[in-house]
Amino acid sequence: MPFNCFLDSFITQPEEVVAKEISKLQPLNYNQFMWWRSHTDNIKPLGKRHPLKDRILNGDFNFSSYYWQAQLAAVNAKTKLDLDNDDYQMQYEKTTVDVARYRRLIADYEKEESTRLKELIDAFTKAYRITEEGLLDKLSEWTGDILSFYEHMEEFAYKSPAEIRKNKRGRPKKLGTVK
Repeated sequence: MPFNCFLDSFITQPEEVVAKEISKLQPLNYNQFMWWRSHTDNIKPLGKRHPLKDRILNGDFNFSSYYWQAQLAAVNAKTKLDLDNDDYQMQYEKTTVDVARYRRLIADYEKEESTRLKELIDAFTKAYRITEEGLLDKLSEWTGDILSFYEHMEEFAYKSPAEIRKNKRGRPKKLGTVK
């Protein structure tokens, strides 16, 4: 069985879409400890104390860039193949690094996506009086993006007591002391 069949199962997006998404990312210099990563989305996540809307606008819960890097690695591996002239062993040798890069990037993608989903669930359950199961039900039915879901929740959901206290009037914060 040619090595090309395995690579076709890795590639789930057209090359044009992969190139377009990769062009949005910032290239990284070579790092011997993270050699499989070639790009970064250059988003520094905000802390948990920042408002939920600011975190959404910052891109803390956006789709992970590791997926697009993995797709790029699979496309690069496929372009290195010469099915007419190379035997199976030569195909394997040419694509070994790209396949290893693909596997590590997919592992990074799965880890980061689960972390981002957990943080998103924690942020919404903390900001609104909703259980995790209720939130997941609402999210599974939602067809828009995270920002539109946030705006929907702002309009129709009950806020938690912590969020209500945060928006109350009170003593203004001190600006600093003048000597």
